[in-house]
Amino acid sequence: MPAVQNRQIDNSLRWFPGRSIVTTLRYRGRDYRYRELFDALRTYCRGAVLDVGGGSFVKTAIEERVSFDEWTIVEPLEGDLPRIADPRVHTRVGDGQALDLDGNQFDTVLSVQVLEHVFEPIRMIEELYRVTKPGGHVVVMVPQTANIHHAPHHYQNLTRYWLDAAAYRLGAEVVEYRAMGGAWSTIASRVLLQYPGALGMAGYKHPGARRSVRFWLLFPVGVVVSAITFPLAMLMSLGDMEEEANNHLMVLRKPV
Repeated sequence: MPAVQNRQIDNSLRWFPGRSIVTTLRYRGRDYRYRELFDALRTYCRGAVLDVGGGSFVKTAIEERVSFDEWTIVEPLEGDLPRIADPRVHTRVGDGQALDLDGNQFDTVLSVQVLEHVFEPIRMIEELYRVTKPGGHVVVMVPQTANIHHAPHHYQNLTRYWLDAAAYRLGAEVVEYRAMGGAWSTIASRVLLQYPGALGMAGYKHPGARRSVRFWLLFPVGVVVSAITFPLAMLMSLGDMEEEANNHLMVLRKPV
């Protein structure tokens, strides 16, 4: 989840007395859903790491016992860069579609739920691959069914077939693929994540969107339906369909 989006959500919760609890639960839920990502990082992450658009994700990576020597974070704006005391962590401003970095210098390159926020994602993944050392890995995670978030910078969701085609175009070896979630977990996410937009939280609601009287009359009914549907959908997600994954996780290797 990009740093700008995280900050927008946190700012939009300032009015809410239990915002710290909500934020903590949200991140705990995210990290649980991302457990396969952390498994992959513990397997493939090493050496010099480049994380494009990850914000403070390195903090969670450290908590999840991900190994690295150096971790460089690239964000488009100075205000998006996290302040982290760990001497192994470095930050710099840059454009993921045109990195001001020499090629073949990072052992591991990460793009975790960022490509949907890039207008030309193929340019970015080409850049990530360019700066990866031969024998190094690119770890990419993209959403297929995400609700609108980080608006107005949410340009597309991506499928496994886009990742497959990108890997072929790059000449990369696909060493691992994991489908994360499926149709039922998508329903659960949609049911839950409609409410930030409905309540006007930054990054979820389009400024010009209007709610009809019928929307507000049915809103209490929708809350009840959501409260029933969400746990049932999460239960059914234990046997989800890979083809309808929420997120796709792919690890690419750059040939020596």
